[in-house]
Amino acid sequence: MLEVTNNNEFTINDMFDGVPVSFPPGVAVDCSPAICHHLFGYPGELADRALHMARRFGWAGKDYLRPEGPGDGVPRYVTLSEKIVITPVYYDLVKRNPNDPIPLDTGDEGADRPVAAVPEDTTKAGRRKRLTKRGPAKRDRHHVDDRGGVRLGSRS
Repeated sequence: MLEVTNNNEFTINDMFDGVPVSFPPGVAVDCSPAICHHLFGYPGELADRALHMARRFGWAGKDYLRPEGPGDGVPRYVTLSEKIVITPVYYDLVKRNPNDPIPLDTGDEGADRPVAAVPEDTTKAGRRKRLTKRGPAKRDRHHVDDRGGVRLGSRS
């Protein structure tokens, strides 16, 4: 992600992919690299980005080609584009400052690995332990005691 801060005295309103995007003065707005490339010509040299923004935002007229003050200074569109600051945003699992120290990695891989909690009613192979005794012994599938000695499928 990138963070765009408009340090100009006016709000920049534009569109990206059919969605309106607004950059109020002095407010940091999180944007994707695609939005920054489309609107501000990022990444690129400041001179190339200034020309891109001048065409995009209408800063290419006669008033913007002259310097702001008397004398031979930089054109006004360059001054306006210099006030737009684009900085990368660093994330771990949350937003963080890139100057903050990174937590120490001791190099002990065993301590870094998660420990799986095994439920008490399973074995090492993962099968459930039998909690009750087995029922009556299985009988022969042809043995029937309620049919009066008649076996199905027999010829006798």
